[in-house]
Amino acid sequence: MRNLQRKVAGICILATAVAVGAQAGLIGFGVKDSEVKARLADAVWYGNMPVYPSAKLYYAGTTAARVAFVKAFFNTARTYSQSAAFKAEYAKRRAEAKPAAPANKGSADQQLSDAQAAQRKQLEDMKAQVAKMSPDMQKQMQPTLKMLEEQLKQQASDPGQQAMMKQMYEAGAKGDQENYQKDMAKWSADYPEQADGLIAKRLKEFLALTADIDFSAKLDSAGGGRMRFANSEYEAKDSNWKLCYRAGREPVAAARAMAEDWLHQLGEK
Repeated sequence: MRNLQRKVAGICILATAVAVGAQAGLIGFGVKDSEVKARLADAVWYGNMPVYPSAKLYYAGTTAARVAFVKAFFNTARTYSQSAAFKAEYAKRRAEAKPAAPANKGSADQQLSDAQAAQRKQLEDMKAQVAKMSPDMQKQMQPTLKMLEEQLKQQASDPGQQAMMKQMYEAGAKGDQENYQKDMAKWSADYPEQADGLIAKRLKEFLALTADIDFSAKLDSAGGGRMRFANSEYEAKDSNWKLCYRAGREPVAAARAMAEDWLHQLGEK
């Protein structure tokens, strides 16, 4: 009889372990490995959560199951982040985000020549249009045509005006290049060549976000089934901070430990 009781107890313990294990994985909370993999690039790129578990299943689960879910998520994400598929997707996004170099408009002399040619063509096109007008309209337009023609002649024969235009073109080219270098520096900082650099940045952001969560904070009813923090400072926190608060102390602690371990693996402090 005693052996039978031990056997039954052993079966019950095993069944409980299996149930917790099934509930603890990603799928136990309505999340699939494939979802984490498909959305991980977005999560790293934009700094958001790639997947959200079913709230109903999550809050119905035990604390141990929730912690196991967090660990399963981090393990899946960390493993996939080192895959060729993820690295290729990251490289593709990084290349698409790379600032375009300023167009080569030629030397200042060339730009001046091109501008004068464009103005001459514009004047000739205007003359052609005026020629199609009635005699009265042609007469009215003649002073305008004459003024434009005189302006072109003056520009072509005035060294000072030409020098000023060249300086303007040179300053524009210099400004374009300076802006491009600033954009490139920001791009390199925001999207390092290796995805691990951006992953480390996101992990540090998460650790900073969750460093001061008060899981004992009091909630008051806000009406309509909604709750709000009694502390106005907490109520003013962003949605990610509140999401982590709702996740609970133990799961967040597990997530922080996994994040720190991941950072250590990446060679970060």
